[in-house]
Amino acid sequence: MHSHAAAVIYSSCTGNTRYLAENLAARFGLPLFAVKNAGDAPQDVPLVLGAWTRQGGPDGRMARFMSGLEGRDVFFFCTMASYTDSPHASRCLAKAQALLAEGDNRLLGHFFCQGRLSPTMLAHSRHPMTPERAERLNEADVDALTEAVRKAFAVFPGWI
Repeated sequence: MHSHAAAVIYSSCTGNTRYLAENLAARFGLPLFAVKNAGDAPQDVPLVLGAWTRQGGPDGRMARFMSGLEGRDVFFFCTMASYTDSPHASRCLAKAQALLAEGDNRLLGHFFCQGRLSPTMLAHSRHPMTPERAERLNEADVDALTEAVRKAFAVFPGWI
């Protein structure tokens, strides 16, 4: 058995999810792995999985990784350009739960954070740029991520 309480595995597009993952790993002394290196993570500890949101669910790399898990305890966090209490966030959680259920994994908790939207994603978005959307996207800055890390620290210790 490894001496770590958990391992952090993340996928990131703009750096939001990586930022949260790095801060959680550093704060709690956990090993950190990009999803492309997830095979190097300990197999006998719970997982802290971080994803960015793509089309209402975890991004493709993380979704494929989650689909391959079996019998693991998981804490899930996700960054998104939407508000964390939006229907979009609810859909993301439902998709993550469904992916984890495929392998009889147990979701122990979750956390969402509003983050920056990739300029590439924004350029290809089918959603109109309304004043409300522009305001929401402008709210997702480094200060918001710093606040999200503080909130994550408050949620996470009760889990490990």
